[in-house]
Amino acid sequence: MIIKDVKLYDGSLIHKRFAYKYFRNHTLPIGNIVAFRAPMDVTIDNMIDQEDVLQNDTIVSDDAINFCWEISNLCPKGAVAFQRLLNTQIANVLSLNYLKKPIEVKGDDLMVVDEFNGSDNQLRDKGKCSVSITYAKDNVAIGHTGINVSAGRKAPPFAYSTNLSDEDCTKFMNDVIQIFYSINDEIFIASSKVDF
Repeated sequence: MIIKDVKLYDGSLIHKRFAYKYFRNHTLPIGNIVAFRAPMDVTIDNMIDQEDVLQNDTIVSDDAINFCWEISNLCPKGAVAFQRLLNTQIANVLSLNYLKKPIEVKGDDLMVVDEFNGSDNQLRDKGKCSVSITYAKDNVAIGHTGINVSAGRKAPPFAYSTNLSDEDCTKFMNDVIQIFYSINDEIFIASSKVDF
């Protein structure tokens, strides 16, 4: 579902379960995902990643595609494994269908192999086009992956702008939503067919 009511991603959406708010009686037991386009400005107050908190980092982007997902019955390791799987699929689609440039997945980061000038005006040969985090609480995993459309001057120097068109942003969001449900359907079927 592409939603329109989030005008700024500040990190608060993934601090609690959100799927029922958007899906009501259509909330799926295999998991749910929402996508929206909005700037990102996540301050320390809403930061979940303790590495970022300890480094006093913030997440900033002038324009980004945001994916927020919620899946029941996942422990913390399962949440991270799913995040890495989903982000790898996001990287494949973004690389092959939109940017036509190689993307390396490093942990949960998507690194675009391309020369660009960072916000510090230094030439780089690789840039990070994503931010991503996940956690699990009370047997529910919640995650976020943001993809920079235009990182902007306040973003870190290594932030890469994909510069997707409006049309490509919408198509890309729909592609990732479809991938999310396909992965979860296949995982559910694979976990249900074992006879013991």
